[in-house]
Amino acid sequence: MKTCHVCGFACDNDAEICALCGAELKTFEAYEQELREAEERAAEKAAEEALIIKKPVLAASVDNVVAAEIYKDVLRDNGIHFTCDESDDAMQIVFGGGFNAQEIYVNEDDLEIAQQLYENVVNAQMDFDDQDFEGFEEFEEE
Repeated sequence: MKTCHVCGFACDNDAEICALCGAELKTFEAYEQELREAEERAAEKAAEEALIIKKPVLAASVDNVVAAEIYKDVLRDNGIHFTCDESDDAMQIVFGGGFNAQEIYVNEDDLEIAQQLYENVVNAQMDFDDQDFEGFEEFEEE
């Protein structure tokens, strides 16, 4: 006899659903197997979605960390796959306070639109007016 893990009712060994509460009667091993299969499917899907850039070309060399992150977000938003030289030591602070440039590569077919998007990021100017700062108090020196 199988015991239902929800209500404790004693069910027939060949039963798949509890006759009392309707819960699925699965063994712990069956749940583990389903979890492994779901993880494998997720890994396969991620591998299918990952794109290997076959003909990488340099789209931009960005020396501003914030601009590089904005540019990568813009590329993602536009469905353009990219890679960069980002690593643990990609952002190195050197004597004098500078940063190493981050080189961002795209597939050769996406180069033109990627460069246009980079120009848009570089040339974007935020216009702020007084409404943007409503509710903020100015600091006054005492």
